[in-house]
Amino acid sequence: MALTNPQASDHIAAEAGTFEPQRQNNWSLEITLDEADKDVIIASLVSSALPPESNDEVELQYQNEKRYVAGQATFETIPLTLVDYVDVETRNAILRWRQQVYNPETGAIGLAKDYKKRGNIVMTAPDGSTERVCRLIGLWPSAVPNPGTLDMSGSDKVMIEVTLRYDKAIWKTL
Repeated sequence: MALTNPQASDHIAAEAGTFEPQRQNNWSLEITLDEADKDVIIASLVSSALPPESNDEVELQYQNEKRYVAGQATFETIPLTLVDYVDVETRNAILRWRQQVYNPETGAIGLAKDYKKRGNIVMTAPDGSTERVCRLIGLWPSAVPNPGTLDMSGSDKVMIEVTLRYDKAIWKTL
């Protein structure tokens, strides 16, 4: 697309329908949990991050020069923040999934086949069209680093922070 005047911003969100920005609040996280827990988590979403990926660098040395090639792929964890709704038991939905990973009563670590799930981050345009989907494979809650903060001097919502680990993130391309 050639811009007629590169200094003007006429191409951004123009009436012709080009360069519509993706909004941060038009997204959802769908996880293959049982229907009740999946619905609670979707309804409790506050924030997350898109999944970062990178490759290790392999250095190749030959005489006076170095070259670099891609090594193993690495997928980082992503944070998830939820509102702790008491009437739909947001905390219990997370605890049930987390206890499949580690049960603090018995000390047992669960089997990966029981706690690893598939999920999708679904991003939409403001009108609900144009889905961008990132499939998360091998998704599980590796930590609940902040189960919420309590404060007698305020009336803010309790927010639950969960760290999600996944094996692979695959963006659906058109």
